Amino acid sequence: MATRDFSINNFMSAVDNLGGPAKRNKFSVEVHPPLTMRKKELADSINFLAKGVSFPAKTLAMTEYRYGGKFSLSVPYETTLEPVTINVMNTNNHAPRIFWNQWFNHIQNFTTYNMEYYENFVGTVHLHQYSSTEEFIDPSKSSYHVTLHEAFPKGMSAIEVGWENAEFQDFDIDIQYSWWTMSGETDSSGLRKRNV
Repeated sequence: MATRDFSINNFMSAVDNLGGPAKRNKFSVEVHPPLTMRKKELADSINFLAKGVSFPAKTLAMTEYRYGGKFSLSVPYETTLEPVTINVMNTNNHAPRIFWNQWFNHIQNFTTYNMEYYENFVGTVHLHQYSSTEEFIDPSKSSYHVTLHEAFPKGMSAIEVGWENAEFQDFDIDIQYSWWTMSGETDSSGLRKRNV
């Protein structure tokens, strides 16, 4: 490790060499619902209404390995993934709400109460982060890209209204997924993987 001092100029120079500090407000969300879903074309018209999103986390579930009753070691046995939350601005025609509710209805038919086959109700969600110098939302120019594979909505929050509240409406969507990949990561052999 190279020797560094506490100079703010040297610190900022080192940060700039890594592309500069990432800002929270430069992002975009692309939702690709299942091809078999009705009104899937609504996704393209509401993607820009995502007010906020959480990039996914990873946690290793642990267990205790014991030997001879004296030695104990915490070891991981699987990776656990938490849902990603998208905060969505609502509109007067409620197109965002209608789209996500349509996806829920596609998963379970409320007339027959039958559940759709898994491969028929999962889609893909792309999360893009942009550098502070990027002026346009162009996924091909994002500095960081996360893909949620086999994604589907797990929960949709309520919208509370009231006479005393004139603020814009929004609601949360919790996205469940099977796994996620990110741009720039490498596989076990050290080769850079493509983010698909």
